[in-house]
Amino acid sequence: MSADSSKPIGHQYALAMLDGGEERVRSLAQIAGSQITMDAFLRVRDEEPVPAFLHSALCAMSLPTKRPKDETQPILREDGKYALAINPRPVLQTVDGKPVLRSLGVPYGAYPRVALIYLLSQAVTKRSRDVYLGRNFTEWMRRLGYQTVSYGPRGTANRMREQVDRLLACEWQIRWDGSEAGDNAFAVRDVKISNEYSGSLEKNGAFAREIRMSEGFYSHLIEHAVPLNEVAIRELKGTPTALDLYTYLAYRLPRIAADRGQTISWDQLARHLGNDADSKRFRQTVRETMQLVSAVYPNANVDMSGRKVVLYPSPAPLERKLVGPHLRLLGAPAPKEAPRSSVTAKVKTDAGAKETLLDFPSGSLNFGTREAAFRKIGLDKGHPWSVDQMADAFRAGFPGISRQRNETEWLRVWDAFVVSYAKRRAATETE
Repeated sequence: MSADSSKPIGHQYALAMLDGGEERVRSLAQIAGSQITMDAFLRVRDEEPVPAFLHSALCAMSLPTKRPKDETQPILREDGKYALAINPRPVLQTVDGKPVLRSLGVPYGAYPRVALIYLLSQAVTKRSRDVYLGRNFTEWMRRLGYQTVSYGPRGTANRMREQVDRLLACEWQIRWDGSEAGDNAFAVRDVKISNEYSGSLEKNGAFAREIRMSEGFYSHLIEHAVPLNEVAIRELKGTPTALDLYTYLAYRLPRIAADRGQTISWDQLARHLGNDADSKRFRQTVRETMQLVSAVYPNANVDMSGRKVVLYPSPAPLERKLVGPHLRLLGAPAPKEAPRSSVTAKVKTDAGAKETLLDFPSGSLNFGTREAAFRKIGLDKGHPWSVDQMADAFRAGFPGISRQRNETEWLRVWDAFVVSYAKRRAATETE
């Protein structure tokens, strides 16, 4: 099977993996890829997806990638009939012992994007408006690869704190045009991420924030949360454009129904990504960025080689298997049977017998005959952590927990989760 050099490198790696495994990927990286993209592809492939979430409006319309010339001016973005305004409002602060009302400015760069994903992911997964940024947030930063979470004036934690404060001080306004009432109809909704939040500086300089999302924003988020893969966010965390392109594709591609895809102009894509660079420079930047994005989202089927950008139907980022139809179109043989992830009832074995699909065990893994195999994996590979504690984390965080599988598949994904869980906990305990 030969790789299609016109496709992003992630597509080529995916085909190489289907054709010859990891060694084929490494050989291809020496010719057409890079160490960075190859490492990102293999790391994301080797880990179970960890669900994260972002509001669809923030996937489609991005924050500034760098500090604006005038930080006090609102951010304006558009996406077809939708428009978004993010307005930095003055906040009351204490300076030299006196109350001062001042604007913190608009959020920009990679940090607020990473913070937003954390905030919204916590709200969605816990089904709660209350989010706490304390030790858990520091642990999450380390999990994402901020190995040194420093607390000096220019440390990573304080730079993150500054951007979080900017986010929370902003008012968000969303407008959509057109409705069943007529083409001239429109609606405007004022949304504030948080109506109330408090914070403190801890002894080591670390910051803590207690945030209660506004009811309006939280309700809208639950309805319009776009699933992402935290493992991919880790690889992109330092590059705002890569984060924007990844989240935009995660939002758009799974929603495209037409096989021929959707075509957008480069100018439209620039407006989505909030990029003010000239057209030629923007195209070059995005094409280069797409190489890394495709490495962590290899199922994303996008053609950026021409004068227009063509978006094709693609699986969501949490789909781990390389099952996108474009991979088969590029030369991979079509599977003889539907992939396991698409099976919802019964599957036939080669012998013609029916294999029962099951839910993940719902109770304690410390008791029961069926639970014994799961318990053994937990004890062998998750020591010294509690088996039931790991099972609760698996039920809460595994994206495919509601889908039935055969016992072999459940044991495989449980094994991978336990190994990853134990590794993360051990790293946390030693820091």
